[in-house]
Amino acid sequence: MRWLSRHQVPVALVLMVAATWGALWVVYDYRSPISQFLRGVGTVQMDGWSAYDLDTVCVRLEPATGTPTTTAENAIEVARSAYPGGYIREVLLVSFHDTCNGGERLAWAVAVSWTGPRAPAPTGGPRPRAIVLVDASSGQLMASHAEHAPAVSPSPSPSQSPSQS
Repeated sequence: MRWLSRHQVPVALVLMVAATWGALWVVYDYRSPISQFLRGVGTVQMDGWSAYDLDTVCVRLEPATGTPTTTAENAIEVARSAYPGGYIREVLLVSFHDTCNGGERLAWAVAVSWTGPRAPAPTGGPRPRAIVLVDASSGQLMASHAEHAPAVSPSPSPSQSPSQS
């Protein structure tokens, strides 16, 4: 105890530095459960996509703050043309924030999966999934991201289809 009484200040400084470092890790490190919780506060959750998953592709989805001029059916058609053969899992009207480039827009977010709604998760690997963001004003594709999607051959455009005589 004599040693501790002589070295109270250095021991206190070391403990304060360790506590500060630990607190910073808990709040800012992406692996921390508290950090993941804080990043997800105020966001909209999509089927199969966590707030962290979306954050890694520069997407933050928040509750919608406007009225769309296009319909959800239009967004579904855009998603089906972007990822043919996929199943539409969920469609939400959201406020889309591009966290890498900035900007906020009203959008339809469409979650796509290549396994059926009642199919069990594939064993040995992650479930193939995609997210499609469609502008709620113009109905145009704004952004999309797919992970582990099966290879699909693009459908021919009308100019490439054989002409009938």
